[in-house]
Amino acid sequence: MEKKTTFLEIIPKSNYLSAEELIAHRHFEFETPSGGLKRTQIEGSAAELEELRRAQDCLRAQLSVPRIERLGGRALATWDEKQQVAQVMRKDGKFENFGYCDQGKLYLEYYEALFLLEVGRLQLEYYGCVVSIEQAYVLLLGELESEKYEHYLIYSALSRAGYIVVRHQRTQIAPPAVTSEDCIWSFLKAKVGNQPVPDHIRESPHYALIEKRMEDFKELIVGQKTKGSTVSEETIDFEFDTRKRKAPEEPTNEPGTKRGKLCPTGQSLVNQRKTQPSYARFAELFQKFDIVQLRSKDCTTEESMNCPLKITFDLHLHNEGFKKSSPKAPVFNVIILAPRSAFPNHDQISKIQSLRTAPLLVVSVSESKQIQAFLYYIS
Repeated sequence: MEKKTTFLEIIPKSNYLSAEELIAHRHFEFETPSGGLKRTQIEGSAAELEELRRAQDCLRAQLSVPRIERLGGRALATWDEKQQVAQVMRKDGKFENFGYCDQGKLYLEYYEALFLLEVGRLQLEYYGCVVSIEQAYVLLLGELESEKYEHYLIYSALSRAGYIVVRHQRTQIAPPAVTSEDCIWSFLKAKVGNQPVPDHIRESPHYALIEKRMEDFKELIVGQKTKGSTVSEETIDFEFDTRKRKAPEEPTNEPGTKRGKLCPTGQSLVNQRKTQPSYARFAELFQKFDIVQLRSKDCTTEESMNCPLKITFDLHLHNEGFKKSSPKAPVFNVIILAPRSAFPNHDQISKIQSLRTAPLLVVSVSESKQIQAFLYYIS
């Protein structure tokens, strides 16, 4: 009787993992040892070479760990080098917060494709070949130095922090309803400060009524005349004593000047206030403030002119029902600074006032790839 050979017996057993091994490799955690203080200069010493060797061995051991992942749980996309986007050929999972549609096709930006590739949700192909993460960095970000790398670092950090990060879309914000108070202030600014009245206020039905009322008040004040008031012309006889007064026998020691009367110690008014306990408490409290001197509005230096600011990303929250087809107002507008550039001053922030739809989050990436962010509230 002939023995039938099954399909599993043909494949070597070494290619299979047991259930325990699958679970162990699925949730494997690799801890990298700390290397101590960071080196900022190349020394070429033996200790530095030993640290580099240990770091390379640790990275090699981390990359050699078998990774067990479900290939069917990934979306499939191909990289379009001409348009610099990734076209999604097969979706898997939720893609409401990623990509944009154009003529019925879904495309991913370079930072979205690289982020999904890193978290294991995307399989990227280029001319029929599967692209690795290392190859994707060169393919999607480019070989030359550009702002793409800093933009991706910030996009990845904000996405991992729980925000929905989308490209900034400038929307026309409808002006608020014009009230009678707005018309009054605009009319006063036009008459006193020679400032032009905005078109949306001039077109308001309240403005014509306010303008007529203000003109009536002006005519009433200018043309006001006193009626029925009679001035009685009565002669008043003033009698003055022409005799000379005697000087006091004991002259007073009052100083002859006003400063001498107010400052009997001889100190100035400012120095006299400094000796009081209330000034000492105020000076102690004032030292705790971090005062930053802003530039004046007429500052037109070369630095401020050559440093234009633009909003790159909009941040949304997951629990606010975000829809990419009809997004709500973002919680933050993100401005990404160029490498090695200073944070903006008041004049540069005020110039972007009309573009923002939310508080500004100004983000910078240092040379050591550390992200610094400051939140600006503009009232």
